[in-house]
Amino acid sequence: MNKSQLRALYKSKRIRLSEVEIQEFSQKILQKLISMPIWEKSVFHVFVPIVQNHEVNTFPIIEYLHEHGKTVLVPKVEGEKMHSCLINADAEWTIGKFNVPEPLECLKTDLPIDVILMPMLVCDLSGNRIGYGGGYYDRFLGDINYPILKLGLNFFPPINQEFEIFTQDVPLDYCVTPEEIVSFST
Repeated sequence: MNKSQLRALYKSKRIRLSEVEIQEFSQKILQKLISMPIWEKSVFHVFVPIVQNHEVNTFPIIEYLHEHGKTVLVPKVEGEKMHSCLINADAEWTIGKFNVPEPLECLKTDLPIDVILMPMLVCDLSGNRIGYGGGYYDRFLGDINYPILKLGLNFFPPINQEFEIFTQDVPLDYCVTPEEIVSFST
C-alpha cells in the first residue's frame, strides 16, 4: 500500500473506535507516557486533538504536564506554517484551521522544545509516520536546529510495511500506543 491508501485505511480504523474506546485508549497512552524517562524535561509541545477525527485525547496529558510544573506549548497553524503557543492551565479554546482546537490567546514563543507529542494515523517500524498529508509537523521540525525528542501517539501499533519516504519527512523517536512504547532510536 502507498501512503494515501494507508492514510485512508487508518482514518477508517480510527473512525470506527467508540467514544469509550477513545477515552480508554487515551488514558492508557497517558499511563505509558508517565512510565517513560522524559519527566526531567521541561518544555513539552503537545498536539491538540481534532475530536471528530477520533484522535488521541491529549487534554489529560496537558493537564498532567501542568500539574507537574512543565511548560506546555500547543500548535497554531497560520498559512503553511505551524507555530508554538505557550498555554497555562486555564487556557480557553476556540476552533481553528482544520477544526483543530487552539487557545483563544496565543502567546507565540520560540522557547526550545524538549519533547514533542505528535498526532499520526500510522507509522512503520523505523518511525516514519503518516499524518494527514499537510506536512506541517515535518516543516515545523525541519526549522528546529537542536535535539528534540519526537513521540508519536497512536491507537495502533507500528506496521511492518514500507511506504514512500521523502527527504523532508522527520522520523519519530518513539511511538506510544495503549499497549506499548516502541523505540526507534539506534
